[in-house]
Amino acid sequence: MAEAEEPQFTSLSARIAALNQQKQQSGGVSLGKRPPPPLPPSTSSRPSIPTRTQTTNNPPIASYGSSVTKQPNNLPTGARGSALLPPPPIDRDQPQSSSLSNARAPPIPARKGPPPLPTRKDSQPSPALPARKTSTQMVRRGSDASTMSHSSTISGLSLGHTASSNSSVESQRKLPPALDMAKLPPLPPTKRELEQRRFEEQVRSPKVPLVSAKSAPSIPLRQPPTIDRDMVPKMPPRPSGPPKLPTRAESRDEQPPPQPQRRLPPPAAATRSILAMGFGNKSGETPNPGPRPAPTFSKPAGPAVVELDDRKFDGIVMSGKPSFIDFYLATCQACDDLKPIWKSIGEKFAFASNRLTIAKIDVGKYRTILDRFNLQEFPSMWYFDGHSETPQKCQFTLDQDYIQQFLEENSGIRASDAGKSDGVPPPINLSSKPSRHQVQAVQSRPAPIAPKPSGCLICRDFSGPDQVAEQHPRHSLPRTHDVTGYLAEMLCGPFQSATDKARAIFTWLHHNIAYDTGAFFGNRVKHVEPKDTISSGLAVCGGYAGVYTAIALKAGLEAVMVTGHGKGYGYSALQPGDPIPPCKPDGHAWNAVRIDAGEWKLLDSCWGAGNVGNQVYNKKFTPSYFTMSNDDFGIKHFPKDSSHFFRSDGSVPTWEKYIIGPVGAEPLQLFGAVEDHGLSGTSFTPAAKRISVNSGETIRFQFSKICEHWDHVNNGQGKPYCLVIKISGLDGRKDDYVALENNEFWWWADIPAKDLGAPGQAVSCYAVTTVNGKDARGMTRREYLNKKGKCGMGFGGISAWELV
Repeated sequence: MAEAEEPQFTSLSARIAALNQQKQQSGGVSLGKRPPPPLPPSTSSRPSIPTRTQTTNNPPIASYGSSVTKQPNNLPTGARGSALLPPPPIDRDQPQSSSLSNARAPPIPARKGPPPLPTRKDSQPSPALPARKTSTQMVRRGSDASTMSHSSTISGLSLGHTASSNSSVESQRKLPPALDMAKLPPLPPTKRELEQRRFEEQVRSPKVPLVSAKSAPSIPLRQPPTIDRDMVPKMPPRPSGPPKLPTRAESRDEQPPPQPQRRLPPPAAATRSILAMGFGNKSGETPNPGPRPAPTFSKPAGPAVVELDDRKFDGIVMSGKPSFIDFYLATCQACDDLKPIWKSIGEKFAFASNRLTIAKIDVGKYRTILDRFNLQEFPSMWYFDGHSETPQKCQFTLDQDYIQQFLEENSGIRASDAGKSDGVPPPINLSSKPSRHQVQAVQSRPAPIAPKPSGCLICRDFSGPDQVAEQHPRHSLPRTHDVTGYLAEMLCGPFQSATDKARAIFTWLHHNIAYDTGAFFGNRVKHVEPKDTISSGLAVCGGYAGVYTAIALKAGLEAVMVTGHGKGYGYSALQPGDPIPPCKPDGHAWNAVRIDAGEWKLLDSCWGAGNVGNQVYNKKFTPSYFTMSNDDFGIKHFPKDSSHFFRSDGSVPTWEKYIIGPVGAEPLQLFGAVEDHGLSGTSFTPAAKRISVNSGETIRFQFSKICEHWDHVNNGQGKPYCLVIKISGLDGRKDDYVALENNEFWWWADIPAKDLGAPGQAVSCYAVTTVNGKDARGMTRREYLNKKGKCGMGFGGISAWELV
């Protein structure tokens, strides 16, 4: 059956009217084209998509897509991991046929419009719109284009849909007026502008007037005159008289704050003007003297020399205060000769009776003291430090200056420190003030040129280092953890020469460290740290060397402690026929220090500080153990390390050669006074101890000065003594004292061997120290021969030989 042809309509309204009429005729049933049939059910065996569980750790199945296949910008993925294709574009400009539209999709239901807005009353004003803000996400298209939200576009892409429609074109929309920069509010000032503004305010702020802290008047400042630079400057008028001081003007604007009234000292008995104290004052009286200080010295009420007994002895010796004691016998002539000298010593040091005791004791009356100290010589002068029974012996002499010097070195108290009896210093003599011309004359003198240090250590002037060493006694050192560093600064700081630094340390040990005889003879020697040695003031050879090394290293010197064998206390020379003992270089210690010119110098500060006799330490400075050459030093020192000989020729002597010695036999006996007389111990001949009286020869006794540059006055203790040789005569029947001849360098005497004495007797060399109780320095050979046998003479031993 053929289908009826649809009528054609020329307008939309005609079609609508026809459709309405048809609907009314058919009873509401549309007779239009039938919709397409529904799709048949799928018969394939495709599995259903699993339901998604509530977990955040789902595996990357195909339905969700793997994290590897995820698209950027959150684009969705397909079921198989491939990205979904965007929907096809819609061409809204070209009309589509209704038949094609109806064939592909069912009819779109009618869209419901938005709900109507509530009715607004006329009395209610319209709400004000908020201020429009600039947005970086809004893009202005043009005057006829609408604004589209950028975020809406991204949201639509993420869902796989494009925007269904855009906003309609608002042709009648009004744009905001053009932006006027002049009507915008000003920006807040920046930090730099604020700082610049504060700085300008400070500059323009008025200065606060200063308040005078003193009573000085305020003087107005003169304004500089105006200068006409076109005119030639004129010379100022010459004043007819002396310049006048400017007038003082009182400031009316500001007054200084009131100052507290100064409290003046009470006026003296006689007040004098300032002019009376001028340079032209010839008065010897001190103007306006202050209150006199309290006397620092007072004359003791007791005797200058304290007489001791066996009960008072320990209370004086162990009282903590140093004491200088004379052990004498009532029947001794030499003791009687010492009495006036000892009394004079006591009077000189009486001002320091609270720090030093001068005493004496008759050991013939108190035998316990005699046996206690095993006294053999009388008189004996011993110094006790107040803390130990180990005394320091002073060599017997009637020279008061020598005894005084010994006491000053040990106690640190000088007789020159004593003041007058009233303890008041003398007034200043103003008339002794030098004139201006005298001061200018002294200033115009050229500075004295310091003498160049001598290359010879023996005759070199070490008075500077020795004086510095005396100024820092051990008991005055500060309490510090680095006492060696302090001593290095005090002793070596004033000197640039390495030799002077080494000498200052050497001398300081003599003044402050005593040999520990108790530890040595009691077999209690142990290692002691340098700081403990300085604290106790006692040490054996190792303690001396340890302290020297510690101070020298802190002072920047190169120094080492050397250990080995020493021919000191307890050493016995080889007798004829004795075998050489095995090599055992130990038992002693000394030092090696690098001095000027990079020379290594050997020294023994222990032996240089004193010596030990009868188990008693005798403090005696022996500088030769610092000044002697390394070759002479090696005669009595054998180091354990062969590299510590430091000989001039670089040789290393053997143990056998060291034990036998340079003489090849037992050497002569030399006493400690050899150096005091400026004599060289290695220049004595005969060098061997034993002299044969039956040789029929004439024996030459000869020795020389310690150095060719040596001067007894400048380098030594004064003019030389007259030296003699004591012999016993033929067969030892007559003693005689033969005076030695001498020149500028040598002393000598030629004596037949048969006149020396009998075998078993001794030949000795002496110095004539006193004549009739007076010092005999400078006495010549001729003067001695004239006084020989006519005057009482005292002698000091130098050397001795044995006759065989």
